[in-house]
Amino acid sequence: MRPLWGGALGAAGMLALHPLHTTLTRLTYNAVDGTVEVAVRAFADDFGRAVGSNVSDSAAYAYLGRTLALTDRGGRALPLAPCGLRRTQDLLWLCLATRAPGGLAGARVHARMLLDLYEDQINIVQASYDGRKVSLLFTRGDNSKPLP
Repeated sequence: MRPLWGGALGAAGMLALHPLHTTLTRLTYNAVDGTVEVAVRAFADDFGRAVGSNVSDSAAYAYLGRTLALTDRGGRALPLAPCGLRRTQDLLWLCLATRAPGGLAGARVHARMLLDLYEDQINIVQASYDGRKVSLLFTRGDNSKPLP
């Protein structure tokens, strides 16, 4: 009889050989001034592969400009302005901001980061607005999704 922990160790070893490819994007709406803070967390090595070598601030934001989009309920793009980049060990935290005077309800999100590089890429978007918290999940082939 094979010990159970041997199987668990084998599975853990396989997980180590196959990294998880994810990003997390948080949208936080401030109703007082009609702004949205966008915080994107990504693994630095994955992001580096996407932008080609070292992740400079300008390369990182140019990449996000091509792969992350917000539109208001009328279909107008909400321009995302950089507001800071922070590196912590193997993670990148990128801050963006935009104005959304009409709020986030009915807005659409398209989170395409790294989907062209990794078949198993998952992009999670969490939005906080109007007293609610909403999560959206993006995988390869997904189009933009509405916030309720």
